[in-house]
Amino acid sequence: MIRYCIIAAALILSLTASAFAQNSFILNLQVGGAKRAALIRVPTGLGEKPPVVFYVHGATDSGGWFQKMGSTDATADREKYICIYACAGPNCGSAIWQNMQSTENFPYFFALLDSVDARYKIDRNRVYMTGFSQGGFISFAAACFYPDIFAAVAPESGHINASASCKNTRPVPILLTWGASEGASSFLKDRDYWLNKNKCPTTGTMTKPYPASKPNSKSVRVVYGPCEGNTQVIIDSIIGQGHKWPSLNDIYQSDEVWNFFKQYSLSNGTDVHPQVSAKPRDPIMVSYASGMIRLGGLKEEAEVEVTDTKGKLIVTANTRQHQFAFKGETGAVYMVTLRGSGGTAAQKIIIP
Repeated sequence: MIRYCIIAAALILSLTASAFAQNSFILNLQVGGAKRAALIRVPTGLGEKPPVVFYVHGATDSGGWFQKMGSTDATADREKYICIYACAGPNCGSAIWQNMQSTENFPYFFALLDSVDARYKIDRNRVYMTGFSQGGFISFAAACFYPDIFAAVAPESGHINASASCKNTRPVPILLTWGASEGASSFLKDRDYWLNKNKCPTTGTMTKPYPASKPNSKSVRVVYGPCEGNTQVIIDSIIGQGHKWPSLNDIYQSDEVWNFFKQYSLSNGTDVHPQVSAKPRDPIMVSYASGMIRLGGLKEEAEVEVTDTKGKLIVTANTRQHQFAFKGETGAVYMVTLRGSGGTAAQKIIIP
């Protein structure tokens, strides 16, 4: 499975209390030299290696809006997963996502993922994304461009970029929801695209109304599967609903999304940083000061490579001098890799 590097690195600046909820806080960071923030919800009694769900808001909304309107905290608190309420605006205020059909926003998402992982040791096999409107577009982009990061996605009232060149490293389970008053034709094109991509049967199983236990429900569900990799494509349409998150409908959307997500987990991990598969060696120590990278814990001569978060080689050196000059950009994360007779080791380093 392909391992992805973070496209741009994050330096955590502060974790500050938030008035949104008792177990929520604002995570402030820098990505590509720009100030960014997100609202994080961490349930009490969180177990080891918790899952993570990204919630991506629509145009002119915010992470706080999603937390309130989606009523998602209750589901997370019960099921014990971490919520990342991503924010288009630098201070988590109302804002519009730029280039929602491309990969432009993902350095920010991956920086958030690394930051939360560093604090809570998350399960990288169970990382998911759902979003409304613009966030729905971005959720589709997550499945399209980063299938080895996100185990499943649930776009709401968003579309896939028809001209995108999606990666085919694994089929991604999709739960697509829309309001029937938005019009069906464009969403059906999204459905057909993903049915073809996941090699699904073209005939689905319909439940109307959904759930069947609620005869007055306006929701209709069509399930396509099993698809390649034992995945599914599920389509929920809501009769009479327009362009809105359906948290107050006959279905409780937050629970529906989580019940879909929790079925899926990546088999080989989703670490954003590259993994070293060569034989293990003793730990190394890497530090930076005054333009120099210093190495410790070395017992033999080794070759050193420093790469950026795109995998681009920045500098090579040798451990004979135990330190070497570094002239890369500051305020970023790099990977220092040593290869010698003792094996291969890698260490992440933040250049402030």
